[in-house]
This record gives sequence, structure tokens and C-alpha cells, in this order.
Amino acid sequence: MLASHHETPKDIFANWPDSYYEEESLAKRRQYLNHILSEHPESVSDQNRDALLNRRYGGKDETDLFIRAWMMIRIHEGDRITFLNRKHIEKELRHNLTQLCVLDFEMSDELIREWRDFARKYLIICCESSSYRSTAFGLIRMSNEKTALRIAAEIDQVTRVIPSKFNLEEECSAFRKTVIDVYCRLLENGEKYWNQYNA
Repeated sequence: MLASHHETPKDIFANWPDSYYEEESLAKRRQYLNHILSEHPESVSDQNRDALLNRRYGGKDETDLFIRAWMMIRIHEGDRITFLNRKHIEKELRHNLTQLCVLDFEMSDELIREWRDFARKYLIICCESSSYRSTAFGLIRMSNEKTALRIAAEIDQVTRVIPSKFNLEEECSAFRKTVIDVYCRLLENGEKYWNQYNA
């Protein structure tokens, strides 16, 4: 179902920063980034990468907080918003969008790359997870097409439908565009499935 996978580079410094994003080990990413910053402390791009790495994996257990924020937004996708719960849901949404660096974070090439890395990892999890790809209490495995359309619907909910309820579509537009682009490139027939979902 996936069009391609990244492989861990043999020499992290040979093609920096592309090789940084191809490194799957968080510990090694930290190590290599610290080395680069020790050699080039004036590098604004690497300072941005460092800030994003700490923002994304800043918890004690180094959980991917981007994935966590995405999942927390999804919790409200079926909620009926009322006068009584509107402020609470909006507060949670803004918190999670801030965690994703969609709100209150300066736009940069490094932020786009971090979003792309997050989207790639999350989509791989969805495509390879037997629980995500199953239905009817886990008894039936969904086809590639149905899985792809399910992911497309999720992307639309998190990046457009839910934010639109609080007039945050514009703030989410760059993030949405990035995730959709990764979806179309990473999944086999991704662009076709995205267009099919939006037809």
C-alpha cells in the first residue's frame, strides 16, 4: 500500500539535513543534531530543528507529541458542539494545534519538514496497523482502497472539518497542505484516492 519507505542513512552528515529526517532513531537524531550545533552553533536552521525536536519529543517518556495531539483532535470528530461544551472543545483544540506547532509557532522550512516527517510516520502506522485496517470487531481486513479513503477522511476531519467549527481553517491551511502532499506521495495511488474522497 505504501509507495516507499525511508532507509536509515549510512552517513548522517553526507546529505544534511535530508539524512537527518531519514534517521529513524530519536536518540541518534539528537546525537547528530547536537554534533552539528557544536560545529555550527550559528546555524539558524539547525537551531529551529532542535527547537522542533524538543517540542515534538519534549515529554519525559519521549512520546511523539505530534501524534498524541493529532489523536486528541480526532476524539472530538463526532462530537455535537453545544453552547455548554463549545469553550471546552475549542480550548482543547487550540492546545493540540499549538502542540502541533500550527498555532503560536513561527512558520519555517524546518517546520514544514517536521510536519512532513510526522505525517509520513503516522501514515505508515495507519497503513501497517492491523487494528486500523480492520472492521467488524477486527474480523475483516479492509482493502487498500478503503484504508486509504479512511485515512483521507481522517486528514480532512483533523485539518479542516473540526478547525472550521472554530474558524481556524486558515491557521491550519499550511499544515493541511503538507499532510495531504505526504499522503498523495507516500501511498500508492494516493493522489487518486484523495481525489476520489473529495469527489
